Amino acid sequence: MSPRQTLAIALPVAALAIAIILFATLPRQQDLIVAQENSGDGSITILTISGGTLLSGATYSITPNPFTGSGTYTIQDNGSDDADPTAGMIAISGLKNGSYIITQTQAPPGYERDKLSKSLEINDNPATATFTNVVASANDNDELQVKNIVYTAKFECGTIPDNRGPLRPGHYDTDIGILNKQDFEVKLTWHVIANDGKSSNSILRTLEPQSSTGIVCKDLKKLLGGSDEFVEGFVLINVPVDSSLLGTLSGGTTVVGRQSGSIDILDVQVFYTANALDSLPHEVLVDKIVFTITKDPSGKIPADMINKSLDVTVRSGLNEVSDPIAKVRQTLAGQNGLSDEEAAALEIRIESISVGAGTMIDDHALSLSRVPPQASG
Repeated sequence: MSPRQTLAIALPVAALAIAIILFATLPRQQDLIVAQENSGDGSITILTISGGTLLSGATYSITPNPFTGSGTYTIQDNGSDDADPTAGMIAISGLKNGSYIITQTQAPPGYERDKLSKSLEINDNPATATFTNVVASANDNDELQVKNIVYTAKFECGTIPDNRGPLRPGHYDTDIGILNKQDFEVKLTWHVIANDGKSSNSILRTLEPQSSTGIVCKDLKKLLGGSDEFVEGFVLINVPVDSSLLGTLSGGTTVVGRQSGSIDILDVQVFYTANALDSLPHEVLVDKIVFTITKDPSGKIPADMINKSLDVTVRSGLNEVSDPIAKVRQTLAGQNGLSDEEAAALEIRIESISVGAGTMIDDHALSLSRVPPQASG
């Protein structure tokens, strides 16, 4: 082989070797990403303790994100980003220099959250934040076990005609009002339990946000067989509770009506009415009739009432055509024991008639009661 041919072969081989060397020394794309994410030398260690003992299971947020410098970074004890396998100790490194705020967003199970955030400064050196948790109170522990919120409403429906009890004679009615005061829909079930009687099947209802419904005696009697007899008992309203509703939901939705030791998902009120009259009080028309008895062939009407101006008040009706003399004779017959023939033989002179308005006696009672919630496991 001639020197010229040898040189022609050697030049491409040398160029290839140089290209391989240059490619090997260039940073790969993955290395560039890692370098960008870990652009600092700082590190943070987060300790979760109670009574000098490390606790596992806590979650924290770091603001701003120590890798990017913006947003919020979340890390959990023994999560995928935790470089320290020790329970209760979180370690992360390769962080940008700067000031950061660390907040415990979720406490270890069975403990109250440490509500005090910690401020750290990173300047190419390690920093440590310590959070202390105390055991949750008895109310909080009970709350964690709550699965249902139950409302128990008493009802009285129907008529008691005599003294058989349990209440005085009268007509009784019950109206149970249910309000969903939350900003989310609520599913509930309700059923009826009659005193010394049967129970109904449960009925499922879904209440839209800020909506209401009602349960009246007609609904209750339909479930219990539709009897017209008086019945009393209880309505049980059950709200299955998701654990996320026991506190503030992720996203900022708060349960309206939550108080220490109780959660009032719904507003349940019971309206009771009782009336001893067959019909409700209402305005009535009456006629005042002034008259004189000129002759009584029976002799049963007292003598001092003959040829004397008298008056009687009787009920009247709108657009009603009536005989005032017949009304007077009917009243006199009832008061003096006259037969139909004796009443018809009376000679009566009508002197005047005036119309008035009156109101029936009101024997009506009203009562309103608010039903408190009860937690059930």
